[in-house]
Amino acid sequence: MSDRVPPFAALRVLETASRLRSYSQTGEALGVTHSAVSQTVRRLEQTYGLRLFRRQGMHMEPTLAALALAKAYREAAHIVQRATDDLRSREGEATLVLSTVPSIAKWLGPRLNRMREALPDITVDVRTSRHLANLETDGVDVALRIGQGAWPGLTSELLIEEFVFPVCSPEFLERHPDLNERTLASAPLIREDIDLWPAWCAAAGLAPPSPIRGPEFDDSALTVEAAVAGLGVALVRRLHAHDALAAGKLVKVSASRMKDPYGCYLVWRDDNPRIEAIRRFCDWVLAERDRAGLLEAA
Repeated sequence: MSDRVPPFAALRVLETASRLRSYSQTGEALGVTHSAVSQTVRRLEQTYGLRLFRRQGMHMEPTLAALALAKAYREAAHIVQRATDDLRSREGEATLVLSTVPSIAKWLGPRLNRMREALPDITVDVRTSRHLANLETDGVDVALRIGQGAWPGLTSELLIEEFVFPVCSPEFLERHPDLNERTLASAPLIREDIDLWPAWCAAAGLAPPSPIRGPEFDDSALTVEAAVAGLGVALVRRLHAHDALAAGKLVKVSASRMKDPYGCYLVWRDDNPRIEAIRRFCDWVLAERDRAGLLEAA
């Protein structure tokens, strides 16, 4: 067995499953099916003659053998990544891999043309995913995350403290001329999977609507698009709705706003070999934030 090449592709699946404790989430993170993950783990168990995962309730718990293999894979991947980084630096190439959720990518994407002028020696490869990148074994250099800013082993820089406020399209407002914060309860309300309507109503001194009528989405970008399409009133964040508001595609329904418990952060590892390029890129993103006026009141 010592002459055989280690099954690195399969070990990547095992390492991801060891972190996520779910074959379904592992499949989503790697772009494969639940069945493919299960078959890969089964082949590894046959290869090593060891049990690697055990089901406990809704989770797949890794055994000590699986954790040892996952640790070995991370160390090997780190060595290969450093060798790749050394080769790229010798060739003068600076390519950063950026991980972000789709809603933030939609704000950042149109601005990347300006980055070429400001940072002509840096290329950014944008990857969108709802799963958190670990920035260690997945090849990601910097991430844009929604959270509270504390991630072990990572450095974070606050991009923007978010506020949520209700908006709708001008056409929707024309169809509902009496719409204001006092009459919101009777209007179709667009929701996300994390529903902030009750908290916003409490902050505005209003009784929460019950029941809430309207469509529900699992992504902030889709929520904004639904409001632009006139499907109802949506609670939005500045970062996601800024361009639509500036273009007149959305209007505010109320001056009341609520601070979002989660902000948007730039996240990276200080020991990344491309740290200089990362810091220059982060400075550029912060400058774009200032250019967009996202530090101003919502």
